[in-house]
Amino acid sequence: MKYKACEKCAKMVGTVNVLGNILMILIKGYLGVVGGSKGLIADAIHSSADLLATIVMIIGLKISGRTKDEEYPFGYGKAEYLVAIVIYLFLLVIGLYILYDGSMAIINGRRVTPCLSAAWGAIFSIAINELMFRQSLCVGTQTNSPSIVAKAWESRSDVLSSVAVLVGILGAKMGFHFMDPLAAIAVGIIILRICVVMLKDAVVNLMDIVPEIMTDEVRQALSGVKDITGVKDIHAREVGQEVELDISLYVDENTTVSQGERIKEEAKKLVAGLMDRRSTIKVGLVPVPADA
Repeated sequence: MKYKACEKCAKMVGTVNVLGNILMILIKGYLGVVGGSKGLIADAIHSSADLLATIVMIIGLKISGRTKDEEYPFGYGKAEYLVAIVIYLFLLVIGLYILYDGSMAIINGRRVTPCLSAAWGAIFSIAINELMFRQSLCVGTQTNSPSIVAKAWESRSDVLSSVAVLVGILGAKMGFHFMDPLAAIAVGIIILRICVVMLKDAVVNLMDIVPEIMTDEVRQALSGVKDITGVKDIHAREVGQEVELDISLYVDENTTVSQGERIKEEAKKLVAGLMDRRSTIKVGLVPVPADA
């Protein structure tokens, strides 16, 4: 990690998110019911989904943190992508429900006029969720954890939805009674949009599709290794917080064992220098005739 303090922050991210969401569920739920705001109640439901997602994330991190064994020789890192997919699918259902409920309120012409007390719930939610977003995104980026990054963007979606709720409450107080359920609809749309984008990213990483730019950078670095005649293959795969690379290099068929070991170590060192995260690098040599 970039800073030593990041390690302590990473250990606290789960606890901070759990406590933060419990507090927001209680405050937004209470003020939403007392203040009569459909938008704030929808936002409280969103926070409930966030709480469950955080619990799932913590479980996923524990599973992915297990050491490799005979049953899973490549480790448990992929569990993080499965956790991220579960989180987004759950949020997708919540988003659809909120969208439906808000739409029915407008279609049925329900007169919604929330109290200003509900606005304080939205303001509180904006502040707390933005703080949780910044902490989670920082930790997720430093540890290269897809599930923590997923959780961070959940918090950012809560910020955006709470802004919409605040606008809806103030608009309803000004006489535009449709604006509070319209805010609930905006919450649903924000959730659905983030779910679709991040769900796609999780599925792509689960299927071992690694950005071409990564393999291009590795290939360029390997061109500086002495005594190789070319690069045969570079296979990379995302494994949670870690990346695995399997590299095959062409060498002259007369290369000795000691030269081969030196080439492997040099290649590993060069490639490791490119990585800003934990990595497992395997290098294999393929002998070819000198005149090939």
